Amino acid sequence: MDYNIYSKDVTVTDSMKDYIDKRFSKVSKVVNEEKLISMDLRLSKERAFYKIEATAHLPGVMVRVEEKGSDFYTVVDSSSDAFERRIKRFKERTRYKHKNGFKENLDSIPSKFEEDHSTMITRRKKFTIKPMTEEEAVLQMEMLGHTFFVYRNIDTDEVNVLYTRKNGSIGIIEMTE
Repeated sequence: MDYNIYSKDVTVTDSMKDYIDKRFSKVSKVVNEEKLISMDLRLSKERAFYKIEATAHLPGVMVRVEEKGSDFYTVVDSSSDAFERRIKRFKERTRYKHKNGFKENLDSIPSKFEEDHSTMITRRKKFTIKPMTEEEAVLQMEMLGHTFFVYRNIDTDEVNVLYTRKNGSIGIIEMTE
């Protein structure tokens, strides 16, 4: 499986790279490599904690996992396992969608809220808003592990925002001009 490794404040040794290769080779069994557009691993270390962000671009969807911990090898294990689970869940849902039409139990999506009380903008991202159905947007939000997702509704051609509510359900903000 081909992927790019980017590191910040971490020197990636050959043994670390071999371990990452070994653990993420399991993911290649789950993902059809012809469908994998690209995959990136971002390694960083802040104080005594390692952080791994794994992002895979598949046709029509982006899958992302982020794990943190004090032991590098444990973080690699947990991130590869979480990544594999997320890809399997995506494949199950798309298979179910094609067989029976898409019905999602929105209560099963966990809510994760991180409190940040700073008022300064610390990061800016630009992305292309893709037209998709509400069901596809919910699936994409879950695959990214985010608490919100911005998309263009394919039916109304308006920009909508999906978000995870405090009780774990999903809300939608429909914008009009």
